[in-house]
Amino acid sequence: MDYIGVVQYKRPPVYRYKTTTVFNESKLIEYQNLFYNVYRINADTPNEYYLIDSTKQYTIDTVPVSPFDMDKSDVEHLIEYKSNYVGDNSNTGNLIGALPLSEYGYVFEIDSEKNGITISYHFTDWYQNENSYIEKALIYNSVSSFALIENLQYINYNFSGSSYSITRETMEQKYPNYKNIFIGHTIDTDKFKQYVDEKINNQSFVSDIFKLFKKTDL
Repeated sequence: MDYIGVVQYKRPPVYRYKTTTVFNESKLIEYQNLFYNVYRINADTPNEYYLIDSTKQYTIDTVPVSPFDMDKSDVEHLIEYKSNYVGDNSNTGNLIGALPLSEYGYVFEIDSEKNGITISYHFTDWYQNENSYIEKALIYNSVSSFALIENLQYINYNFSGSSYSITRETMEQKYPNYKNIFIGHTIDTDKFKQYVDEKINNQSFVSDIFKLFKKTDL
């Protein structure tokens, strides 16, 4: 019953013999149970999520972490929004809502003529950018959106302080191993995690890729 509570209600296990908390870029809590371990990642933030380690393959030092809420933004959840057309308004809106930064609120507009999206988020980019969160989110969102919406050609991201834009052509040509995240027209989720998820925590990589975005001060 305790395990069911952890899985269904996203809460720490009641029966645990050790609790460990560490602070890196965010708060990470490990709850050790006799039969499984639970990791509370991004604890006490809007992006908090739980990872249940039933085989005890991880430790608090090796458990994979993301700055995003992977209960909604993991590629295995996002893949349900794969579409041929950006003009599928409902699908495009649902995808944006599942991606990082949606927690701050947003509106979006589709350019059906040039097959682009403009997303306006309801906050200032420099105000909520601890640990380069904005840069990481824009990279993750762009790779995900171009990979999932086949005819999407460009994305504009507006904040109250600045605007950022990127094109499919730039992403396909300059993001390392972009083409390797696909098997035919389908996303290879394992490769996506290797070439996107795991890279998001590499600050040097994030800094280099973020240079691909065109920034405009508003």
